[in-house]
Amino acid sequence: MIPSTIELTGKVYIKYVDHIVNSYVGDVKLLLNDDALSLNKGDYENLKSSGYIKAKIFDGLVWQNISISELCSEKEYKFTKRQKAIDSALLCKTIIEERRGIMLYRTYRGHFTTQE
Repeated sequence: MIPSTIELTGKVYIKYVDHIVNSYVGDVKLLLNDDALSLNKGDYENLKSSGYIKAKIFDGLVWQNISISELCSEKEYKFTKRQKAIDSALLCKTIIEERRGIMLYRTYRGHFTTQE
């Protein structure tokens, strides 16, 4: 059963960059928005396309979607063709690590948000 609230642990991983050994409830994973469609998985150095970073939180069984725009409110999760995705991912990682202890709430759509 998916919990209705999860507390951020402050532990943040970047998919394909950080090695995830053990995940705990409240850990966050960052990934590229087109990761499932890309031929070059985890290509954070690409300067050919713009995009954004997505975030997922571990609920104890699976990774659930997070509204990253609420955690990175200045749109740090977005990058242009002139920016490397890794720079946005590292910035988001730092911001989310600093939000340790914040409660996230499951919405009717199934993702987690800072709003009750």
